[in-house]
Amino acid sequence: MPDVVVVGGGPIGSRLAYRLSTQGYQVVVLEKNLQIGKKLCCTGILSQQCVTDFAIPSSVVWREVNSAKIYAPSGEFIRIQRPETQAYIVNRPALDLALADAAMKAGAEYRLKSKVEQIQHWPGKVVVQVVEPGRIYNLEAQCVVLATGFAVPLVRKLKLGQPRYLVTGVQVEVETSGLEEVEVYFSQALAPAFFAWLVPTQNGKGLAGLMSPSSAGLYIRNWLDDLKNQSKILTLNSRIQYSGIPLKPLSRTYAERILVVGDAAGQVKPTTGGGIYFGLIGADIAAETIHKAFQTGNFSARRLSDYERAWKKKLGQELRQEYYARRIYTHLNDQQINRLFSGLKSSGIVESMLKEETISFDWHGGLLLKAFKSGLLGSFKRLLHKSS
Repeated sequence: MPDVVVVGGGPIGSRLAYRLSTQGYQVVVLEKNLQIGKKLCCTGILSQQCVTDFAIPSSVVWREVNSAKIYAPSGEFIRIQRPETQAYIVNRPALDLALADAAMKAGAEYRLKSKVEQIQHWPGKVVVQVVEPGRIYNLEAQCVVLATGFAVPLVRKLKLGQPRYLVTGVQVEVETSGLEEVEVYFSQALAPAFFAWLVPTQNGKGLAGLMSPSSAGLYIRNWLDDLKNQSKILTLNSRIQYSGIPLKPLSRTYAERILVVGDAAGQVKPTTGGGIYFGLIGADIAAETIHKAFQTGNFSARRLSDYERAWKKKLGQELRQEYYARRIYTHLNDQQINRLFSGLKSSGIVESMLKEETISFDWHGGLLLKAFKSGLLGSFKRLLHKSS
């Protein structure tokens, strides 16, 4: 019987499996897909801090990023640039494989094409029902961690609540023409309540995507047609990939002998929908909580609630601030967004904030707080008043 079963072989599940395996625990990772990193809808932009803190291998990095163009609906843009590298665009399938390989070298066992249908508590253990081609079997363990990404059915069955404020992310690989910088597009007509992106990868290729609460497929197809007409992209290299993204955490991310991490727990940036960095932080906290549970022999919900307290202490305020900013943006129309861009560009606020050494690629709450303190909140209120 393994000590821990991790459901999901993505970067968060693999990080957790690695941490536990290096501490001597027997870990089995169950991945429903045929291959690690097979189906992805992720841009793969990681901060320098994330790459450093979690020892992301340089072999998975496509390019370094120190600038980006942020477009208003009018086509006006603000160029954000710093002299030093701010982020890395990584090959997501390669990243997933690298983290899984590290976990396997540490002793974790991976079982592919293994779908988890049910998780039950039995005396002194937890039992996972696994469906594989040609067989169904039960796998017993001391503890189970859900690192499944967007996985509503399992979470509901465990009565941990359900993901909240759900949006759909869509993305496709494209052939680009002269794209050298990350481009982000804000427009309620293009991507309602969110934004679209065009990200260079390598060899003239890029990723085009957007997020939307509904009809994301329709919005991206319309945008891809526009990009072709502008000659910004040439052809599509893959099918459009879809993914559900929860922007608020679960009601509860723990139960007796069970933890939930990453996207499945809602450890996702509400401003961008990115979940890798916060999910990796959650994975490390989960690993420490499980280690302490083994030391005491106590896997009760009360003991494992330490995990939720710890990750919320680390991420909770940031998630709340970002969610608040996201809800404000939802109520803007394109005319207001255009005015806001023009005001930011003429005021020098952006240049001033870029000089602040404390501004972080990952921790947007501090940036938003500084923006509000600088007068942006007052400008926003005036814009709303003018348009009402």
